[in-house]
Amino acid sequence: MAAENSKILGAELSETEEKLAAKIEALNLLQAENGKLQAEVSKLQVEKEFLDKQLASQNSKIEELEKSNQELIDDMAGTFEEGFKEALAQATCENPGIDTSNCDPGNQIVDGKVVPLDLGE
Repeated sequence: MAAENSKILGAELSETEEKLAAKIEALNLLQAENGKLQAEVSKLQVEKEFLDKQLASQNSKIEELEKSNQELIDDMAGTFEEGFKEALAQATCENPGIDTSNCDPGNQIVDGKVVPLDLGE
């Protein structure tokens, strides 16, 4: 009976050792996979930092372009207004006594009348 119990215990121990070896092998595979994933995470973090820097640079360039664009629009508006005033001065010079008091770059002619621009068009 003792020999039989010893045989059973030996078989159970052998089976347990096989299961343990399989679990250790699975653990080693998971650790190797984890190492690969950690390396990939590190690589992606470096790539993200690079892309974040590029995005910040692009945003800065966009802001500069928008500022430059607004300056050009302001310059064009000023030039238009100066030209309009010069044209009125010339019209007044050529036609003394003409009433230009209702003339303004912010007006338009509608049905033969000078009216404020309708910016909703």
